[in-house]
Amino acid sequence: MLAKRRKLAKIASMKNSPFPCRLTLRSCDATNILAGQESVIREGYTLDEIRSGMMTLSAEEILEQWEPADPRSVALFLTLAIGWDNDPGADNFAFRLITNALRDRLGKKLGSDIYVEEFDWPSVRHSILNILRKCERPTWDESLANLRKRFDWEYEGMAGTQSPVE
Repeated sequence: MLAKRRKLAKIASMKNSPFPCRLTLRSCDATNILAGQESVIREGYTLDEIRSGMMTLSAEEILEQWEPADPRSVALFLTLAIGWDNDPGADNFAFRLITNALRDRLGKKLGSDIYVEEFDWPSVRHSILNILRKCERPTWDESLANLRKRFDWEYEGMAGTQSPVE
């Protein structure tokens, strides 16, 4: 009986896992917001570096390895490619990731900002996946309406797009 309860508890905790089932984070890209800030993330590679055959990292691998000089002083613009189920396509959603120490310096944007005490990529990634889990609905259109409340959608304002459902 105790083993059965443990198994049921494990299944219940898996359902509450912060990882989405149908919405998938396909890729992530980051650029610096502040020019000359102390902690600058590398943005891509030069043509000479690529031609030399050096091993290049994906944007997410760069974020995983990046150790900012001051984790409490980071401002990044992130673009997420989010897809649905096994569909190979993805839509881009963007937001600003800003540490609380820079919050007043950058001011509130009329879009999507996420504030953190300090930059820690595993925690940020976990939060992003948790947001995807909370935005997921039975269909892509319903999920999209929720995603648009949290992030700036690449097609926002284009003909044929609707405002997010309130």
